[in-house]
Amino acid sequence: MVKGPEPSDGVDAFRIAIYFVPACCILLTAAWFSLLARGVISGLVFVVLLLLNLPIALTGVWLINLSLRHAAVTLGRALLAAGDIPPPPSYPNQDLLIAQGHYAEAADYFRDHLRIAPDDMAARLRLADLLERQLGDTAGAEAEYLAVRNRARDPRAEFAATAGLIDLYRKLGRRDRLTVELARCADRYRGTPPGAAAAQELRELKARGGG
Repeated sequence: MVKGPEPSDGVDAFRIAIYFVPACCILLTAAWFSLLARGVISGLVFVVLLLLNLPIALTGVWLINLSLRHAAVTLGRALLAAGDIPPPPSYPNQDLLIAQGHYAEAADYFRDHLRIAPDDMAARLRLADLLERQLGDTAGAEAEYLAVRNRARDPRAEFAATAGLIDLYRKLGRRDRLTVELARCADRYRGTPPGAAAAQELRELKARGGG
């Protein structure tokens, strides 16, 4: 089924027209006057060109709007790998229990799920977050974060586990483990904003006598 133009397309075109059409008509008129003054075109051609100012400007609006839409689609496909990145998995039973405040039962559901699907890194990260934030089981959360980092094939899951460990050790005041994780992050993600931030925090930690 072919979709009609979205309402936002007309709004965008109108906004472009407000800025583009007057400026374009002024420039075109100046160009036609210049050609007329130099005798390149006749008075009749000059009048015809003046009449064409608006159609030319509107065509420019259409081309600009079309190019912007194409650029937006291209950028969106690049960011989402043309739809190849799957949506995050959902865990309806666990989400329902969490919404009801049954955190321990939700954690048990995650554990049961991981016995069947031990390589579901998203579930491990959810479990680690649940253990840390809602159940106060920092040892369990640490174990899940480490499991993700050691087993993950997806670099995003690996990074999430590293970030989770750094945040956990920071909250617990475990400077020894925090120093190790910051150093690892700074080295693993060198040349990136997370790596630079980890290196900066590591320097500050050592300056305070943390390593």
